[in-house]
Amino acid sequence: MFELRLVRQFVVVAEELNFRRAAERLHMSQPPLSTAMQHLEADIGTALLDRSKHHVRLTAAGKVFYRDAIRLLQFVEQARERARRTGSGLEGALRLSFVPSAALDVLPEIFKRFQRDYPTVQLTLTAETTRRQLEDLQNGHTDLALLVGPVYDSQGLELVALQSQHFVIAVPVGHALARRQKVKMKELAGESFVSFPAAEGAGFAGALLGACQAAGFMPRIVQEASQMQAILTLVAGGLGVALVPSAMRRLHMSEVSFLEIAETRNPPSYQLLFAHAAANDNPVIQAFLASALGPAKPAAA
Repeated sequence: MFELRLVRQFVVVAEELNFRRAAERLHMSQPPLSTAMQHLEADIGTALLDRSKHHVRLTAAGKVFYRDAIRLLQFVEQARERARRTGSGLEGALRLSFVPSAALDVLPEIFKRFQRDYPTVQLTLTAETTRRQLEDLQNGHTDLALLVGPVYDSQGLELVALQSQHFVIAVPVGHALARRQKVKMKELAGESFVSFPAAEGAGFAGALLGACQAAGFMPRIVQEASQMQAILTLVAGGLGVALVPSAMRRLHMSEVSFLEIAETRNPPSYQLLFAHAAANDNPVIQAFLASALGPAKPAAA
């Protein structure tokens, strides 16, 4: 198999049809260039150049080889550029999972920035609970997850904090508190709650428990659902009230009223985190984090 270097040298000779000028373009002396072309012809098994004292011409085989050599060098350059872009995270693919509530307010702006900065990267998106996101990361089914913290078992994972998110209280429109704009958590002490199951998302479940305990009571949970939209459906049906991400107000459910939480100190909130397997070397992961966060700092596990 002939060397790519010889192909590049042949293209210059074919374009100049003069060994002296070709040697000057290649920044080499003429005798080694002539020897190189002889080696190339020997490798191919036919004459590519018709040489005489007064001219250098391409043979029929040389003309065919020249056209193919141009395409070959273009392909090599494209391959090198794609490899460079992929290694820099400018090209490739990213499998991203996220908690559904993040799609309502956080992710659209992140996607806009990423599309602007990395227009050729292909995103594959899935919406899952935090538990399933962690399983998919461990199994290698996804590259990056936007999930709800805290993550109690982060072995083998890299965690990067995105931002804190606030909760609101969702009540049925016929509820006694539905016309209020704000409510204190202690006013909900006698209410039935619809909750997110701790097995699917410890962050959401823990936030409800902590907010109620801080207000002096334990929540009476009568129903659980593993999707926030399902929780709101249960609230709309009058089964109870719920602590939900403030982003859920964007759904504009006619049978649900959303109330601000009046606590001024330590209002209930949760942390959105990016997580990826530490062993995953997909460069698009860091490119996406850079676009979403700027310089990001690892979160405490």
